[in-house]
Amino acid sequence: MKKLKLKKRYIVLSLIAALTIVYFGLRYYIRPDWFDSKYIYHKVYQYKVSTIKPQKKIIKEINIEIIHDRKEQKPTEGQWQESTRTDLVGLNGLPILHVTFTDKSKADIPIETGIIGPAFSQTNVDRKLYQKLSYRFPKLQLLGETHRDVLSTLLMLYQGDTLFQIPEESTVIQFQVKNPKNGKLQTYYQYGSDPDFDYFRPVFFLQTKSSSSKEKQEFFDDYHPSTQKNYWDRSLDFSYDNLSVSQNSHFYKLFYSDRFSNLPLGVSPTGNTFKTTITDTYILPDENRNSEGVRVASQSKTYTDKNEYTTEILSKNVN
Repeated sequence: MKKLKLKKRYIVLSLIAALTIVYFGLRYYIRPDWFDSKYIYHKVYQYKVSTIKPQKKIIKEINIEIIHDRKEQKPTEGQWQESTRTDLVGLNGLPILHVTFTDKSKADIPIETGIIGPAFSQTNVDRKLYQKLSYRFPKLQLLGETHRDVLSTLLMLYQGDTLFQIPEESTVIQFQVKNPKNGKLQTYYQYGSDPDFDYFRPVFFLQTKSSSSKEKQEFFDDYHPSTQKNYWDRSLDFSYDNLSVSQNSHFYKLFYSDRFSNLPLGVSPTGNTFKTTITDTYILPDENRNSEGVRVASQSKTYTDKNEYTTEILSKNVN
């Protein structure tokens, strides 16, 4: 009888242990969404946490594009090229620095400051940098112009100047998630603080169950790592779109590729050659309402004479 009781107790304990293992397996590894009324869980592949190692690049070619809105009248003189642009959507008329580096890579950076890219670092592109660069243009000094904004500083870049990354956080998380529609893996980069590490719990990508199927799929369909807009803006979405890991902080932009311009950039005045192209782009009346882009007319001029450049560009854009 005693052996029978021990055997029954052993069976009960074994059953409890087995159920516990099954519960934890389902809850944290296999189907955590069964136990969570708020989120859908997507399996994460190739999860990797790395310390950010700031990079720097030397400028070879400079093209600064000034965007004029529909209220501004396009000049009649000169040759204008018309096109439809999708890369201007969402920029709200910000000027753009189109730059080619000595390593043959390129970047298109909206001319504004921010804590995450594509942008310039507010700790570097400031009044002090403006004063340094303004000595390159003696006529500008005589005119008594002063620093106004980021554009007024970057208009004084030289070939040979160095752009370098100034990260606001220390860590980048690289991971992959399958697109539910086509089954293809999509790679993402999330910048922020060091994530909390839990050996016993795998990482998932979360979306809210309350959002519509269309809203959840929009996140995956927007994935275009080769286009100029290289990120998903989570500050505007309704489906949450976050990893299950805990971080003290992470940025709202979830990037599609590991670009130099993902992080805020600073300028080091290491160049000694002046050659800058200025492109004026005017947004035309939107006759085709179904177009995904905006219709524009553009005209470019390359400057190598600093006095001409000061008169035509700097004196108009920094005062």
